[in-house]
Amino acid sequence: MKKPLVIAATLAVVLSLGLAACGGDDSSEETLSNSELIAQADQICTDYNEQLDTMNEEAALDENSSRQEIATYISDDLVPLYQEQVDELRSLNPNEEDAAAYNDIVDTLESELQVVEDDPEAAIDAEDP
Repeated sequence: MKKPLVIAATLAVVLSLGLAACGGDDSSEETLSNSELIAQADQICTDYNEQLDTMNEEAALDENSSRQEIATYISDDLVPLYQEQVDELRSLNPNEEDAAAYNDIVDTLESELQVVEDDPEAAIDAEDP
């Protein structure tokens, strides 16, 4: 059985792939330069990774935790946290040149999150990143 931290790390990798190549802003009308987009997306990811670390410590799951306990933690705690992160990333307004690639990345993140939401136990069996 995978440890909850490994599961969380797997989800973190899935949800952060490619974000170093992009960045983000708030939902204002002004578009962001590539460097602004990268900086803002990175900050969003940093903030959520800190929340994830705290949640994992508080969850106190370990190798003795049942699959059901871990699946419940994933669906009740991790999925909503990552959905908030995806929503914040989606609110960024990339410039026209970066928009297609950035939106593809966020769409992929959301799609992967949906897979985990639909079957939290699949994340337990996912390969280590």
